[in-house]
Amino acid sequence: MTQSARETDARKTDARRPAEGEPDLVPIDEVARRLGLRASAIRYYEERGLLRPSARRAGRRWYSPADIRRLAIIGYWQRTGQMSLDEIGEILAGPAAIRGWAQIVQERIEALRLQAEQVNAAREHLEHVLSHHHDSAPDGCRHYESLIYATGQVPESGGREGGT
Repeated sequence: MTQSARETDARKTDARRPAEGEPDLVPIDEVARRLGLRASAIRYYEERGLLRPSARRAGRRWYSPADIRRLAIIGYWQRTGQMSLDEIGEILAGPAAIRGWAQIVQERIEALRLQAEQVNAAREHLEHVLSHHHDSAPDGCRHYESLIYATGQVPESGGREGGT
């Protein structure tokens, strides 16, 4: 290895070492890889005010273990709690938040309950179609025709194609 190559390797190694007194910092590309995120997503979280890098060196963002933990929390709440970044931001804001975390969580629970009702209604519809219409298309099913006409959106005088 040439002297120049050794110096380049040493600079790369030094760039990954934290400065004296700093915690172990990790560059954005490594954080993204560890958490299964894109670096652009991490930068977007910064734009939204959810996160700030602990340091910037040579134009790169560097994150502390606490920053990485915060990113993991954001991802977990998005996936598991199906929460928006706005909701997560309010929770992470702590006492500075407009709404308390318990209120935010309660509102999310209610929204999920409503979604679950809609999903159950869709499942019941599809199960009915499969169980009652083995050999023919479900169009014209008396059960669903009555539901459609009950909305008042379709006139009772017909409207089905084919005039039946």
